[in-house]
Amino acid sequence: MMYRVFILEDDVHALNTLRTCLQAVVDMEVVGYATDIETARTLLHQLKPDLVLSDVVLPPHTSFELWQTFNPIPFEIIFTTSFEEFAIKAFRLAAVDYLLKPVTPSELTSALDKFRQRKHIRESEQNLSYLLTNLQRPAQARIALPTLTGFLFVLINDVIRCESDNTYTTFYTVDKQKIIVSRTLKECEQMLGDYRFFRVHNSHLINMDYIKEYIKGEGGTVKMKDGSQVDVARRRKDEFLKLLK
Repeated sequence: MMYRVFILEDDVHALNTLRTCLQAVVDMEVVGYATDIETARTLLHQLKPDLVLSDVVLPPHTSFELWQTFNPIPFEIIFTTSFEEFAIKAFRLAAVDYLLKPVTPSELTSALDKFRQRKHIRESEQNLSYLLTNLQRPAQARIALPTLTGFLFVLINDVIRCESDNTYTTFYTVDKQKIIVSRTLKECEQMLGDYRFFRVHNSHLINMDYIKEYIKGEGGTVKMKDGSQVDVARRRKDEFLKLLK
């Protein structure tokens, strides 16, 4: 998994040091940086990082003034500063870690390990939360789709169809998203089989609720409500037609 990292630091030397250290970390990608709070505020909403490395003192402000405008804070924070007096306030904001400058590579490595552990725990808790929702309220059931940056949680009822490309599957949704995940169609079929999805072809899994028309043929063709057309395999035709009745 690749984590998106943003750096808020007004000292150019410290900023470049952090960027250089992170370039050597295979699962961390620096997606942006800022040297002042207002620029950071704008970029954070646009870039949606997983982790922020944040200086504390950015005259005439402190970064705490920025973080208190987020409720909740949608990313993890590792604070970096020359002033130990800010430690207590930092951890009241539930920081992953607190590093005193100059930051050494070993200290940064340790802080990143804490971030990974915390991120994993949060994802596990979120997955459990969605599982309980799926069991209690099927109409609001969600599926966790693994992406390059983490997981995307999608309402199952919003998925129109899934199309296979060997070990990858593309999910097509009602809001015209195309979400590519590294899962086989068979795995997707197992996850969605209880939610009125049917595998009409080796390469296609469709949501029966989004069928607009069925055109007869050797196997036939299904027209979906999003305008797409999907062939029905001959060997799947009889079972498919039973479900239509």
